[in-house]
Amino acid sequence: MNFEANLQRDAQGRLFIPPTQRPDGTWRPIKYVKEGYIPQDEVDSYRSKGKIFAEGVKAVGVPGYSGPVKQEERLTNADLNQTKMSKNQKKRQKKKEKRINDALQTDEDAEQLSSKVADLKVNLESEQKPVDVEKKKKNLLKKLRAIDDLQKKVDEGSVTPDKEQIEKLGRRKEIEDQLSALT
Repeated sequence: MNFEANLQRDAQGRLFIPPTQRPDGTWRPIKYVKEGYIPQDEVDSYRSKGKIFAEGVKAVGVPGYSGPVKQEERLTNADLNQTKMSKNQKKRQKKKEKRINDALQTDEDAEQLSSKVADLKVNLESEQKPVDVEKKKKNLLKKLRAIDDLQKKVDEGSVTPDKEQIEKLGRRKEIEDQLSALT
């Protein structure tokens, strides 16, 4: 609807909106307006710069996209990694590659490394055995103390042993044998 077609001028030349009748039968009063007036219903809603830009991108497409890339123009992953790396990253990469190449060049180094690893394993096992023996010894002594306490309670009559407690009391001989084997 063209709003300006409804505007009128009075005898003094002022613009006004003529009275209109409401649905209930009453009349709206004359409304004087300035030149260039646009009614609120016809004013465009506010759109932020971001929204306007997004609409422009939708119309244009992805910025910088010029269509499918030919096979010859594509970069390999190695090329992409090299272009994305900083100077220090490139230095570290070269050092890493050099270390890998040096390790692969000599078979003697590999043999020496395997013998060193075997020696380390033997050393670790020999160091861990005394600790494991002490742990097992301590654990077995703890179990024996628990069995002794349970036996005292049964002898006093304060506890009537159930199935599991009877099994525990029966294991006393096994635990003593294991303990004597460790020492």
